[in-house]
Amino acid sequence: MNYLLLVFSLLFFTNCKHGSGPNKKAARTQPSLSAAKNINYDSCKNAIAVLKKQKRSTWATLPKSEKEKILTNAIAKTIVPAWIGTAWDFNGTTQTPQKGSIACGYFVTTVLQDAGFAIARTKLAQCASEQMITTLVQPKYVQRFSNISIEKFIAAIPASNIGLYIVGLDNHTGFIYNDGQDIFFIHSTFAGTRNVQKEMAVTSWVLQQSKYKVLASLSADEKILEKWIR
Repeated sequence: MNYLLLVFSLLFFTNCKHGSGPNKKAARTQPSLSAAKNINYDSCKNAIAVLKKQKRSTWATLPKSEKEKILTNAIAKTIVPAWIGTAWDFNGTTQTPQKGSIACGYFVTTVLQDAGFAIARTKLAQCASEQMITTLVQPKYVQRFSNISIEKFIAAIPASNIGLYIVGLDNHTGFIYNDGQDIFFIHSTFAGTRNVQKEMAVTSWVLQQSKYKVLASLSADEKILEKWIR
């Protein structure tokens, strides 16, 4: 049975996968909109369910760093790619990538819901970003920054640790994703392309212009990890 689950999981993740491997240059290349449209999103959500079922029996024996990596990759590599290029709108609430539009808060909560979290998607999406963050993540994993440079903000993220964060800004929210090589900002943006984007965090205008930033390590929170797997 475990063997069949593993094969099933691998087949789903192959169908959802983007990119050609852990090549640093490739990591900087954004998935095209046409590529995102070709993703079977239901299979990606199913892949998460299969992964959780597969890992549940041995979860307690895994080191925390491995749990963080599993959760981070499940969200950033399996759920997020389908959303890249989906239109932004202040009132957007779509639950289907590439159809309709999605606001920044709804993007965060929808991704978390589809990654397997039991959350109040609509209620949290309508909260101020800091309130949404503190509802989800324990205080010890939340950092606050005021009027600091983007370089100092990026330096607060452990460079080599693969991890996923929620970031709250003056009037915006999204994910910070560290793949172990680069640090990205993934968000449904009101600026520029006005759609869901994955961009280098250090060069993001939206991150740079926000005077107040709340950064919460989603993947490091042991309560989050347990809620997700159970």
